[in-house]
Amino acid sequence: MSATSASLALGAQSHPGGVLATTRFNPGLQGMRGVAILLVLLNHAAVPGFGGGYVGVDVFFVISGYLIGGLLLRELETKSGLDLWAFYARRVRRLLPAAALVLAVTVVGIRLLYAPQEQDELLSSARAAALYAGNLWFASRPTDYFGGHTEANPALHLWSLAVEEQFYLFWPLLMLLAVRLFRGTPRAVTGGLLLVLGGLSFAACVVVSLINFKYTFFLTPFRIWEFAVGMAISVWPGLAARWSGRAVAAMGWVAVGTLCAVSLLFDGRMRFPGFWAAFPVAAAALLLVVVQHGRQSMVGRLLQSSGIRQLGDCSYSVYLWHWPVLIGAAVIVPEPAAWMTVCLLALSVGLGWLSYRFVEQPFMHALFPALSARQVVLAGLGLCVAVAAGAQFTRKFIHVGPEQERFERAARWDLTEATGCLTLADAVDQPACEYGADQPTATVVLFGDSHASQWFVPLQQLALKHQLRLVVLTKSACPSVDVPVAVYTTLGDYRECTLWRDRMLQRIEAMRPAVVVMASSSGYSIEPGRWQAGLDRTVMRLQRAGVQVGYLKDIPFPGFNVPGCHARAAWRSWSIGGACTYRADDEEARIAPLATAEEAVLMRRGATFINLSRAICNEPVCRTARDGLVMFKDRNHLTEEFALSLAPDLEKPLLQLLKQSAATRQASPS
Repeated sequence: MSATSASLALGAQSHPGGVLATTRFNPGLQGMRGVAILLVLLNHAAVPGFGGGYVGVDVFFVISGYLIGGLLLRELETKSGLDLWAFYARRVRRLLPAAALVLAVTVVGIRLLYAPQEQDELLSSARAAALYAGNLWFASRPTDYFGGHTEANPALHLWSLAVEEQFYLFWPLLMLLAVRLFRGTPRAVTGGLLLVLGGLSFAACVVVSLINFKYTFFLTPFRIWEFAVGMAISVWPGLAARWSGRAVAAMGWVAVGTLCAVSLLFDGRMRFPGFWAAFPVAAAALLLVVVQHGRQSMVGRLLQSSGIRQLGDCSYSVYLWHWPVLIGAAVIVPEPAAWMTVCLLALSVGLGWLSYRFVEQPFMHALFPALSARQVVLAGLGLCVAVAAGAQFTRKFIHVGPEQERFERAARWDLTEATGCLTLADAVDQPACEYGADQPTATVVLFGDSHASQWFVPLQQLALKHQLRLVVLTKSACPSVDVPVAVYTTLGDYRECTLWRDRMLQRIEAMRPAVVVMASSSGYSIEPGRWQAGLDRTVMRLQRAGVQVGYLKDIPFPGFNVPGCHARAAWRSWSIGGACTYRADDEEARIAPLATAEEAVLMRRGATFINLSRAICNEPVCRTARDGLVMFKDRNHLTEEFALSLAPDLEKPLLQLLKQSAATRQASPS
């Protein structure tokens, strides 16, 4: 996310009046920046009520379009051209020094805080960020922007700087080309360009969000329309001037109400930006109208108040610093207490102010005044390359020793993944995945998502021990419970899951196994009543096929990268206390609603509810390593080694299910 357009000192000496003068010295704009960075800070700090605060970035994009669009248009109208070297030199002075400093500190932090096997990927992202290609890097990876701090990249927030600079790399050239190709005034041509490109960008953003919203989140073409909205306000300032003071004041309250609603109601489960981004963008546009024409309104005066305005002054540097501060702290303490969060936010603002005062301002106004615009641009490019080269050079010193290799192995499912039986999102069928004895006495089916797949290794051992055939039917992010779910890449309807589940049920009905062991994640955000009804349908269908059903309750899990946590502790050679543990009560409270619903269905249907939670954690504070074994491969799946150690705990309910199946089939020989 970015505050990169904050208080851009673009050509103040050349253009003392007009658009630039009314934007640069308007205290309401500083207030808007203050509101935007406050939304981002509180969202990233996970403060309740600010789940949608990430839209502060969209507000920054609109402000950026307003300021820089007005500047470029003013220059075109007064000089009949653009001094591109001067434009890029101003951006270099404004943006690069502070960003380079933060990235350099981030590279050092990566080396100090992260385990060796994590460092290579993180340093690669820092290299991309230094070259303003971070958004492309994150779009090419399985990045979950809303996945939580404990697994977040400390350079993730720099994706928005890349978006903005990529946009302004081509936009001035496009404006010049359009003005020369088409008849009309620069204002009219620019307005037409905004309508065409902005409209196409918005349409593409909405459509592609339905396919894979990650691309629309990170890639520049799908964000152009947000800059265009801000530019439109500067291109047609007279439109807002026609409204009465009362109407402008009402617009301010509508904007404030919209941002409050968005902050409260939006979260990471939405296909953002897509159509949803229109709400914060529209709110930002209305606030710009208030800044222009409603300074004496209540909202206008609030935006000009000293506290929010001063926060807006240093918003760019605060933005740069806050994310590495929060992520660096989360590496050591994954779930900080409220007082610690307040301290981290205060530290972020403090570092931002120091950066603004001693880095931003000197480079903008005082340092190296004799350099020409071309020299400044070349020096800026050199600085980018130097930071990127430093990150790349640092990668050569990464060494993963035997102790760290153990944690790397823990983070893999070598046996499970080698089978190919955990099918991916686009699959609607399953290969023949059969294991166990050559001459089996009974067939057992493992059915569900990756939380079922984690039991493959112990069930395979039990199948060999008791002369059973094990059939594995598992699909990533697709529960065995008959409920529609959203696919994790688009948040849209996971139709492949529904088709796959029905085909697997048909396969089970034709197979008529003795036992089906079901398991599903408890993290699908589905209301317990709907989940209960879906489980009832699945169990009833299986029982009609003459199958004994066992359902494994979802395990309590820590919610952070366990191998990474232990690897960092070993790398530092000192204990990090409770960072690799989690509270049992928290997990029980999370799982309880679904587990209660599941147990009620299974009891009513005469099926077996298998609860192995006590085998995983039987203390108030749960450990994530036992007897030299790392227990979890990531934040919520068991390692193969530890799952295998639970085979004796799984054996008893499995044998009971087989006994019940044999008794039932003897009583009903058909």
